[in-house]
Amino acid sequence: MTILRPLLLALGVAVAGYGVFLLVTTSSPSRLLALMVWLVAVIAVHDAVLAPLMSSLRARWYRRAEARATVVTTVVHVGFVVGGVLTLFVVPEIWAQARGNPNPTILVGDYALRLTLVWALIAATVLIVVRVVTRRSRR
Repeated sequence: MTILRPLLLALGVAVAGYGVFLLVTTSSPSRLLALMVWLVAVIAVHDAVLAPLMSSLRARWYRRAEARATVVTTVVHVGFVVGGVLTLFVVPEIWAQARGNPNPTILVGDYALRLTLVWALIAATVLIVVRVVTRRSRR
């Protein structure tokens, strides 16, 4: 294990370096600038909005964690993770669709409505599971 860790670290650094090399050599300066702006914006939104919000929600959740079954906490976490990952994939499509596209066959469909419906389905599933587990644990 001691020899494997430095090898994997070196492999990761080499792959990341190759990726940066390809990015710099194949992209125009304007695209690189747009990428840098996007990366700074993502870090700012994460640090200013998402991290404090999730920290406060997690603190509130775990204040009463002993009163809940472990299954309830797991189901709520899985619901948020699945919804968050789907949102990360769909929001850029919604943004691209709002900007418009000269090719009408790209980005067809109402992504915002579908994302809302998926979040509603996730919320309903989580609420049903929480209700069932809570009722069973009271018996």
